[in-house]
This record gives sequence, structure tokens and C-alpha cells, in this order.
Amino acid sequence: MRQKIALWCLCFLALPAFAAEKPTQFVFEPEESFSHYLVRAKEYLTANKQWINADDKVRELAAVMPFELLPDPALCEESNDIGILLSHGLSDSPFSMRDPAYALQKACYHVRVVLLPGHGTKADDLLSVSREDWRMTFRNAADQFRKEVDVLYVGGFSTGGALAAEYAWEHEGSVAGAVLFSPVFKVNSSIDWLSPWLALVKDWLDHYPSDDFAKYASIPLPAIAEVYKLSKEVRHLILENPKRLPVFIALSEDDQTVDSSVTEKVFKKGMIGSKSQMVMYSKEQMSANTDRIKVFNANWPELNILGLSHMAVHGNPENTYYGAMGEYRICSWYLSDESLYDECRTDKANWFGESSDDLFVKSPHAARVSWNPNFNALMEEVAFFIKANANNR
Repeated sequence: MRQKIALWCLCFLALPAFAAEKPTQFVFEPEESFSHYLVRAKEYLTANKQWINADDKVRELAAVMPFELLPDPALCEESNDIGILLSHGLSDSPFSMRDPAYALQKACYHVRVVLLPGHGTKADDLLSVSREDWRMTFRNAADQFRKEVDVLYVGGFSTGGALAAEYAWEHEGSVAGAVLFSPVFKVNSSIDWLSPWLALVKDWLDHYPSDDFAKYASIPLPAIAEVYKLSKEVRHLILENPKRLPVFIALSEDDQTVDSSVTEKVFKKGMIGSKSQMVMYSKEQMSANTDRIKVFNANWPELNILGLSHMAVHGNPENTYYGAMGEYRICSWYLSDESLYDECRTDKANWFGESSDDLFVKSPHAARVSWNPNFNALMEEVAFFIKANANNR
């Protein structure tokens, strides 16, 4: 009997090995030029994207395309060509990097933004993606970019931030530093370790159709498991190999997606350089400026904002889609309740923030804030960080 049980367990654990062959993911190829990558991306996305509005394909395609921004030669007289490669996070698209990318272009930096495999098309494409696909795209794009610029920085949001930090740690001699927005070094859950096991038997915790052309509404468990593994691997890499490489991190203490306390630990114990900086937004702490860490109070009652969400830290209030007066409001907390969802989307006096009991006391259908009132000041700090450390190389 024990032999039969052991055999069944072995067969169950071996199931992934006998599954259907994994579909080929769209990745940045080794030695590929960025211009060629853009051509392939347009062809791939056009053929595979699930459109929200078939009459608005041009706009929807542009939102999810990888892109490049060059500094204006008439305004920028820097002798060095300083480049920064950025990556979006899980379920997002390059659209989520537009605001920081435009701000850095304005500050005279050369910016490239990649599309992570499994993104920009439909959420189901994340069912078969792996963290190695994401690593391959970021690594190949960074390897190519550093051949073309005098100084290279890497950066990103959430999962993209973890990929950037990993690349920086593995290529310390080739990059000047890293710029990370809400990087994931641990998912904000006490049971995140279960995700690889759940992914063996279940694809989705929930699966809602998206009405947002720039990101997915639902994330499959296999992709969450990949983020869990990636964040754990990168966290250990940094903590076990502390470096003085300059790193700039901006995050929200109230983040419900990533564990900000773990990010702070990684920063303090692994990113030990005197030039590394952290900007933390908190609805509880008062504004303060201590050694390497600056805290901003993110309780703005005059703006109906109580704390910043995971996605808000690097969002421009003037963004016409996700901004303060933008056309799209993040109400995905209520996708299972159509009435609450509609109230959240239409209430002109609504409150915004990250999910918390305090926020829902303010409004029973509060929305997730998707912009940072302090965005311009933050990006000025990022631009200064990049310039200061580039000059020291």
C-alpha cells in the first residue's frame, strides 16, 4: 500500500514534466538591436493582443509596446550618453513606465523600456511564462544597451525592479547603479510560499475580464509562483552579497502587494553604499530625513488620499489615463460586486489610497490611488541621483 501511495505522489509531482510543450514566449534575443526588437514586438502584439476596444487598436497597441526615448540634442549638452533600461511589473505593460521614462528623458537621459514575456496580450499568456523568460529579456536588452551608451543604469517597477537589482548585482562593473520603484523582494503575504504548490493544481484564484487596456485584471497562480521564486532568489543574492553599488529605491510603506519591511531590510543590510537612497511614503509616519532614508507623510486629506498604493509611487498626477483627472480609475477591488465597482468608478468625491480599514472608513467604495502627488519632486531626486553617480564612474 505504501508503495502505491509513493508511486501516486511521484506521478503527481512529475506532472509538469509530462505536460504539453510550453508555448514560445516573446523575448529580447541575444545581440538584437532595439529597433529590430520593436519591429518584432509590433508584429507579435498585433497578432496576439486581446483588444479591449477593437475600434481603438492604435492606442491600445501603443500602450503595451516597448519604447525608446532619446534626449533632445537641442536642450541636452551632456558629454556622456547616459542610458537607463526600465522594466514594468507583473500584469502590467510598458505603459506603467511612461511617466518616469518621460521625466528622465526631460532630464537628458536615454531611456529604453522593455516588454516582459507574457504581457501586453492577454492574461492567459502568463500561465506558461517563467522567470527565466523575464530574466532573458532584461539581460539581453541590458547587455545590448550597455554597448551603445557611455554609462548604463538599470531600473524598474515591482517585478521589473527585482530583475534590475539582480542584473546590477551580477554586473557591478558594467552598470552605474539601479533605480527601483516598489521593487518586489517579498510578496506581501504570509503564505506566499504556498504559491508554487497551488500552481501545480490550480491556474487562477480569480479570473476577471479586464476593461483596462494597459494591464491585466487577473494574474494566474503560475505567474505569482514565478514572482515568489524570483523575489526570494534576488533577496538572498543581495543579502548574502552586500554591495556599495548606488541604488535609489522609492516605495510605499503601506504597499499591499510587496512587503515594504523586507525591502527596507534588503536596503539596509544589502545595499550598503553611502550613495544609496530610499524614499518611503507612509500614511502613519511623519516626514523625516535620516541617514540614506527619507520619509514622506502620505496622508493628504485635502486631496482625498490616504497612503500610496503599490502602483502609485511612480505615477504622474497629470497622466491622462491613470492620473488625478485621468479617464481610468482603479477599482479592481470590487470586480466581484458590479454595484460597488460602478460606484467606485463614478463617485466624484471618492477617496483614494492603498487597501486598509482606515481607507474604507473614508469611503465604502474607495479607489486605489494610481498617482503620486509628490511625483515631480521624486523624479528630480532620481535625475540628480543618476547624474551624481554617473560623474563618479
